[in-house]
Amino acid sequence: MYTATGILDTVADHLERNPDLESLPSNFLEKIKQACDGMNPADYLRTLAEITRTLERQGVPEYWELPMGSWEFLQTFPHLFGLDAILMDEGDQEFTDVVRSVVASEHPYCHERAASYTTEAQRALVLFPGPDALKKRLSWATHSRLQEVIDTINEHMQREHS
Repeated sequence: MYTATGILDTVADHLERNPDLESLPSNFLEKIKQACDGMNPADYLRTLAEITRTLERQGVPEYWELPMGSWEFLQTFPHLFGLDAILMDEGDQEFTDVVRSVVASEHPYCHERAASYTTEAQRALVLFPGPDALKKRLSWATHSRLQEVIDTINEHMQREHS
């Protein structure tokens, strides 16, 4: 970041000393005019440098602090989303029984589905480490329930495939 903000400040200084933008390469000139949108280019670059410094001081947010759109969630956790639909259909059964049933329904070719569920559950536990884990997106997907998914599937794999 220091290099980027230094370059922005240096170019801003250059523009103040040489206000004719023709002293810059033409492709840079086109981009700076478009980005500034009528603002003084030197002021724009200094503002951009200051925003960059401010963001750097704030530090990098944790993954769970970043907003995740619905489409991103579906891309990241498609199988857990699918499990949510199954859980809604099988709402009267115990959670572990539903997970066990989902995996057993594919038996003896359950490896792919089992791996997908456990991979996504483990990923959710790592990326969203709090007790509520993915509960904002999936009402059932707390830390303990995600761990139950992993444990139930691991138990099935050990019992049926080892």
